[in-house]
Amino acid sequence: MGKAAFSIVCLSSQEWDDRLPTNRQQIMRRAASRGHTVLFVETGGFLGRHLSRLGRGPARRSILRRLFRGDRVADGIVVRKAVNVAPWGQRHKAAARLNARVTAASLRPAVAGLPQPVVLWVYDPCAAEVAGRVGERFAVYDCVDDYPEQAGGDPRRRAVLSSGDAAAAARSRLVFATTRPLFERQRLRNSRTFLAPNGADYDRFSQAVDRTIAAPDVARLRQPVIGFAGNITAAKVDFDLLSRLAESRPDWTMLLVGPADRGGRPRVEQLARLPNVVWVGAKPYDELHRYIAAFDVGLIPYAENDYTRSCLPLKLYEYLAAGKPVVASGVPELAGMEPDVLLRGEAEEFAAAVEAVLPRSAPADIQRRRELASQNTWETRASRLLDLVGEELAR
Repeated sequence: MGKAAFSIVCLSSQEWDDRLPTNRQQIMRRAASRGHTVLFVETGGFLGRHLSRLGRGPARRSILRRLFRGDRVADGIVVRKAVNVAPWGQRHKAAARLNARVTAASLRPAVAGLPQPVVLWVYDPCAAEVAGRVGERFAVYDCVDDYPEQAGGDPRRRAVLSSGDAAAAARSRLVFATTRPLFERQRLRNSRTFLAPNGADYDRFSQAVDRTIAAPDVARLRQPVIGFAGNITAAKVDFDLLSRLAESRPDWTMLLVGPADRGGRPRVEQLARLPNVVWVGAKPYDELHRYIAAFDVGLIPYAENDYTRSCLPLKLYEYLAAGKPVVASGVPELAGMEPDVLLRGEAEEFAAAVEAVLPRSAPADIQRRRELASQNTWETRASRLLDLVGEELAR
């Protein structure tokens, strides 16, 4: 337990059951394990879309519970859906404001029934106006992404996310930021801003140091295997770099693990036509470490853009927990982590870096990477954040 007992109302645009859990689920699970009661509110999605799903699919009963009373998904964690009565809440400020206020009104009775005091934990900047409206002691803003840059070329969505990002920082008592660029931005808005990088599920991914646990469909791939595990999105992945890398090193096997978004799917399908590229698609999170076990090198092949300049990929410490060396591009936050993480730009430099780390598989190399990962777990990050909140409550 932290320095003070409190309940958490977590506002997340990512659903609890997302295929690849991120900071939201990882931190809230560990908060619950420390004795905090968590009400996880899924703020994404228009109410009409949720209602249309009630008549079909195996998840309809869960949707019904989450809309009207709450769905207990784990000890200490109940999931509800926000009442987003207006569509396009991420593209129109008026819609975002209306949704936040209606959601706040619908949450107040449930919040009043939680063990007090209650802290509002904001991941979704579009829901910033919920702050101060549900009877919480104060709000905290956990800024884990450069949200405005996620809008791409949509000026309306960018305006809503920019406004929400600023409002969330201003309305919160504490702000947490995962990278230095995000920290510097939010510190100008709120002096109580703290740098808190991402972590990894060390216990799960450290099992991948043993190659014999590799999933059967990848266990016999030709080595060396250079691999990527995560969401394959057009906004982040540098497909040109991957293509040139695969073509220039035909004796290497490139293994890609993860779901592709609408923009990324055509590119990854084209890439997978190369004879030495294997794309196995999305895999359950509980099985992901068994695919990383087949890697010789973990790749973070990101494009260099305004979004990735503020990224700290979740897969970094997952790879390191498995003892794998990492070669990355487009992510300045990873600079200075040699010899276990090499940051390169052009395809030939990237390929040379992979060649340089392939022989570095001595027990001392593997142990050094695992030790680094063991210092950056979700447990250590959750403890830091929860203790900061507990100290703030005690002030």
